[in-house]
Amino acid sequence: MKNYLLKNLSYVKDNKEEFVRGAHLAHERFMFTYGKPFNQMSSTWFYRYYNITTLTFGLPLYFKLFVDLQKIIREYANNDDPLWYQSWLNFHDQNEVLDWHSHPDCLFHGYISIDPKDTETEFKNYSITNEIGNLYIGDAGLVHRVNVLSPFEGARITIAFDVQNEDNLRKNAKNDIDVNTGFMPVPIWK
Repeated sequence: MKNYLLKNLSYVKDNKEEFVRGAHLAHERFMFTYGKPFNQMSSTWFYRYYNITTLTFGLPLYFKLFVDLQKIIREYANNDDPLWYQSWLNFHDQNEVLDWHSHPDCLFHGYISIDPKDTETEFKNYSITNEIGNLYIGDAGLVHRVNVLSPFEGARITIAFDVQNEDNLRKNAKNDIDVNTGFMPVPIWK
């Protein structure tokens, strides 16, 4: 049973260098704002406290990307209920790619491949070949990891995101899970 949606945003591949430059700028903005006071903390592990949407302010292609992301979240959710999303920058060298993990406190999880290098995202029952422009969204509770298929230099760049709804937020609040300040509303697109 396919429990995910995979789309390719061709304009990401068509404008790869601009997207990569934008990701580097966002990473520099992150390090200036958060990295120095928090001992050079990774943009991945600091995901709870920012949204990369704000770090790409002023970059028209990223504006288009985040509008499309919000529309695809609505498509996948298939409802007009209140939803919120957070998104963060994964900016990893070959030795930093993510091992087995999940996002159990969220409704949906996904990622967008900006410069994924030669990698795949492995889930317990399937794998996704990471290609430039791929946007994956699925159940947040699925355990997954990144596999490096061939050695690479430089940064592997993806934008990850989580989605919440009211019921999930209430459930998490009852369990004393702290509020994630990186969430932003997902508009209803008609």
